[in-house]
Amino acid sequence: MTKVVGFIGLGNIGGPMSLNLLKSGFEVIGFDLVEKRDFVSAGGRQVRTVQQVGGQADVIIQSLPSVEALENTVDALLEVARSGQVIIEISSYPPADKKCQAVRLARRSVTMLDCEISGLPAMVANRSAVIFQSGDRMTVDSVSGVFAAMTDNRIYLGEFGSATRMKLLANMMVAIHNSVAAEALHLASRVGIDSRDAIRALGPSAAGSVTFSMKAPVMISREFDAGVGPFRHMFGYLERISSLAGEAGASTPLLNLVRDYYRKAEAEERGNQDIAAIIEMLEAESGERARDRSED
Repeated sequence: MTKVVGFIGLGNIGGPMSLNLLKSGFEVIGFDLVEKRDFVSAGGRQVRTVQQVGGQADVIIQSLPSVEALENTVDALLEVARSGQVIIEISSYPPADKKCQAVRLARRSVTMLDCEISGLPAMVANRSAVIFQSGDRMTVDSVSGVFAAMTDNRIYLGEFGSATRMKLLANMMVAIHNSVAAEALHLASRVGIDSRDAIRALGPSAAGSVTFSMKAPVMISREFDAGVGPFRHMFGYLERISSLAGEAGASTPLLNLVRDYYRKAEAEERGNQDIAAIIEMLEAESGERARDRSED
């Protein structure tokens, strides 16, 4: 297998993922609109154009922020496309948009895999994040060494698009777990239980989850503006999950309720706050109810 890998998009996920590749001995050619000193100091080679990545790497990983970025990137890659190249697409967009670009690439004998990452940047860095894989199985197997270099946890899910659907399920659960964590800590404080005691007790218990372990400390530190999982990253996900549920005729009462809170967060311009700030919204509601009772 080639030891040269291209990486387009060296942000919160792409950055630590590219560093994992470097640590595993791959030569990584990266592109990002912003200079990435950590990547370069670790031995990565940052180039100025997408075409330079596509012209030098047979395996290219994409971690991009928007459908527009995806379209522009594929436009550039098609200028230098070579038969047999593999694009590992780990960004999150509606499945139809990924499929559209996959078809364009296939016309030039370039294979795109639909892959998604479940995990925060710290989980990517310590190799505990999960990569959902979907698309042509032989292609997935042919680049298994690249996947193994990025994380210890990979799961193949079948036809193209399966990874995107699984990521929607994962983020539905993250949003719900986060909301439950906020409710539990809010209730704990109302009944005289110290929030830190609640975290120590609930974290390792049957009630614990990765989301609880990651978000509960942020809920008590109130460092919402420094959080790595802002509301704005979830707005589109929850709407897409709701659409998927509607198309499937699935009943999702918890999702519907949580989505309403995220819509409220958007209306309150909390987009850049960590989703842990939902506890603040619950506290505000409690204050409003207390005032209503006092007025009665």
